[in-house]
Amino acid sequence: MPDKAFALRAGRHLGPTVVAAVILIGFAFANPGVTNLALGVNIGVAAIAAVGLTLTIGGAGQLALGQAGFMAIGAYGTSYLMLDREMAFLPALILGVVLALVVGVLVGYIALRLSGHYLAMATLAVGTAIHAFLMLPGPLGGANGYAPIPFPEIFGYKILDPRDQYLLVAVTLVLVLLGSRWLLSARMGRELAALRDDEVAARSVGVNITARKVQIFAISAAIGALAGGVNAPLQTAIDPSLFSTAISIQLFVMVILGGLGNIYGAVFGAALVTWLIAEVPGSGSWALTVLGVVVVVFMAVLPDGLSGVPRIGRALLGRFRRGPGSGATITEVSK
Repeated sequence: MPDKAFALRAGRHLGPTVVAAVILIGFAFANPGVTNLALGVNIGVAAIAAVGLTLTIGGAGQLALGQAGFMAIGAYGTSYLMLDREMAFLPALILGVVLALVVGVLVGYIALRLSGHYLAMATLAVGTAIHAFLMLPGPLGGANGYAPIPFPEIFGYKILDPRDQYLLVAVTLVLVLLGSRWLLSARMGRELAALRDDEVAARSVGVNITARKVQIFAISAAIGALAGGVNAPLQTAIDPSLFSTAISIQLFVMVILGGLGNIYGAVFGAALVTWLIAEVPGSGSWALTVLGVVVVVFMAVLPDGLSGVPRIGRALLGRFRRGPGSGATITEVSK
């Protein structure tokens, strides 16, 4: 059973998740239209993957750039089991997530010997290798993609309506937020923070560095696979381009714009990046150009990402309340 201190910590952070749940689920009943629901699905899927990546980068300070590869494992694993093995959606999804978790454990062991940009390159190589494997001709369709994937069916109810599809993604995102907030509030979250701040100091106070690195990479991979596994049946067709290196970079940008270590900021970052890519006219290169400008502006104006906006707002409000003459004063010192 959790102790009282843990219960209080978890309770303090439950409020933002409840607010997020009300907004995310309430959006489906605000008559948003099919186009907006489809955009909401894309934002929700990106947000799930970005939250998982935030746990690794912001929570544990491990620079990872291969999240799209884990999304691919979940998407292709779930789709293959549903289409070729005629397995139900939920068992197929669970097995796809477990497969990604196993791969995440292997990547975690790689992370034990690497850090900084070396770790980033290693994780990027893992994601690129997964993408290259999917491009090979074979039962997964190669470059032509994999289709037709059956629509998800839960307890006999087939999810065909766009609103139901959005709700599936929204509920999944809320559950991921709850689980991530619980993890960061528990002892493991504090040990991950210690690992992020100073690995040597964390080891000196008894933190099991090996276990924590492996665990956080496995959890992040599982969450990424969950995003891909939920999304694939909703799209009915997938191909390797959906899980390329560019997608991993976009997820990394979502985490940076949202604010390192802030899972709610990752959701806002995912919404901003996905919306920009969808709404900027012209080819995808224009969207990426605009995204690059946005990143530069954010780094100059909001170095802490969107999660730093409340802090800046409180600082400005405090300065406004103190008035223009409330700055430092010069006191004359008598001789």
